[in-house]
Amino acid sequence: MTDTPETDGPGPAGPPYEDPARRIDTSRASSARLYDLYVGGKDHYGVDKDAGTRLTEAFRGKGTIQRIGTGARLFHDRAVLYATRDLGMDQFLDIGVGVPKQPNTHEIAQAVRPSSRVVYVDNDPIVLRHAEALLHSSPEGATDYADADLREPTGVLAIARRTLALDRPVALMLCSVLQFVPDDDQVRDIVSQYLSALVPGSCVIFSHVTDDFAPEAWRETERVYAEEGIEANVRPRATIESFVSGLDLVEPGLVEAHDWHPDGTDTSKDHTHLYAAVGFKRP
Repeated sequence: MTDTPETDGPGPAGPPYEDPARRIDTSRASSARLYDLYVGGKDHYGVDKDAGTRLTEAFRGKGTIQRIGTGARLFHDRAVLYATRDLGMDQFLDIGVGVPKQPNTHEIAQAVRPSSRVVYVDNDPIVLRHAEALLHSSPEGATDYADADLREPTGVLAIARRTLALDRPVALMLCSVLQFVPDDDQVRDIVSQYLSALVPGSCVIFSHVTDDFAPEAWRETERVYAEEGIEANVRPRATIESFVSGLDLVEPGLVEAHDWHPDGTDTSKDHTHLYAAVGFKRP
């Protein structure tokens, strides 16, 4: 699973996976392949391009799906760097990682702290097919991949313990993934279950799409996703804020993704349609 040497602490020991090609459904779009399309990747099919075209048309004149995907990715990169460099994090649980795209979480973290350990989680077979790209750790650190569902925290955390020491702070990453859990109370319960397993001093790197700036376009987006069998709930700020209400948010709090610690890499002035934050688990 990884090219790191054995250590005295927790480490990857994952089972072999079935051939993911057997599970890839090319008759419908998938959220992971759509995101890959948005950020200019190559791991998508004609059905994803067709859905992407309909989504782009919904946002004509209101920003683009590509802008949203790029903004989400740039926030990810800045937040991981901040957590590693400024918060001292060296353990990451990246849930809903999507199709690997450089720089991946471990590449950013290990460039600052080579001993960083990262567990990636996703349940899309297209991501599983590329999981090997997520496992090339630095010699000092470690990575692992869990073919698992974010809605089952007990199972995810059991796999995470193979690589992460949960008695030390962990950066829990929930980037652009909770919109695929339609029920608000279920989202709050999921976040609570993950946080309850982490020690104080752990942090959450969080982002969620919002319909605050283009509600009609987002209703069309939800309709297109539903036609592809993808459950999604794009939410207003007040609801999104409730998902992180138990955290101590670092400045500037919950803001649009491009306004969170800008570093000059995101030069667009258009909405990212995405709220983002980094917060600590309270003692």
